[in-house]
Amino acid sequence: MYSMTGYGKADYRDKTRAIGIEFSSVNNRYLEFMIRLPRELSSLEPLIKEAVSDKLHRGKITVSVHYEDFGSGAEKIVLNKALADGIHRQLKDLKKKYKLTGDIGISHFLAFPDIFTISKNSHLAETVWPFIKRAMAKAMKEMLNMRRREGTSLKKDLIARLNLLTAQLAKIEKLTTKTRSEYKTKLTKRISDILEKKQVDSLRLEEEIAYLVDRSDITEEAVRFKSHLKQFRGAFTKKGPVGKRLNFLLQELNREANTIGSKAANAEIATVVVSVKEEIEKMREQVQNIE
Repeated sequence: MYSMTGYGKADYRDKTRAIGIEFSSVNNRYLEFMIRLPRELSSLEPLIKEAVSDKLHRGKITVSVHYEDFGSGAEKIVLNKALADGIHRQLKDLKKKYKLTGDIGISHFLAFPDIFTISKNSHLAETVWPFIKRAMAKAMKEMLNMRRREGTSLKKDLIARLNLLTAQLAKIEKLTTKTRSEYKTKLTKRISDILEKKQVDSLRLEEEIAYLVDRSDITEEAVRFKSHLKQFRGAFTKKGPVGKRLNFLLQELNREANTIGSKAANAEIATVVVSVKEEIEKMREQVQNIE
């Protein structure tokens, strides 16, 4: 089981370049990316998304790539020779026409900023990608390890809460068995007190009482509740993302808890049901962070 919260970083450095990669992820309903790249490497974004999508399924993933060039040939300074020749001719003409003294030096050429241009390697992204991919794999592994550790902690917490829900349901079932008998006795007495001076069909009365008592029965809800708890535990052993399934099961558990609460025949059962719903809500908060 993996959490959707994690962080990882890695570096690559050689004589000509330095690369830094940072990964961070937080919970999100779907897989969403925020990729920060130097402008000259922006074409790598689809490749990064593809590499990450092979490993992750949910979460908001931020990828930051830092790149520094030490002279790998990615950028070259190019002299505009035609412009330099034209400048030199014009300077010689000026010197001759106006009878100027002194030699023509480099400082005269540097007064023209366009004499030099920086040529960027159009294949830089393609050249750098293998090194970025190597660093990215290391950073992603670190992030996945953190997500797995967090997922293990969440799993332990959820198992403890499942055990508590199981105990609370057993308590409700025990209280319900006791309450049904008491409820039938009280209901019979109340109806008898109301109708004590009237002729009534005793068999019909017994049937009506049994119907009202059955309406307070929670057997079906308890069976479904236990089934959902079993499926919840079973999800822990499955490979791949389980967060959405766990969230769905919690919705069903909450639905059964609501029905049980509406059938509660006394305050003690109602109190336990409230505790059950509180635990389900706490579990829902935890599950929101599970991939």
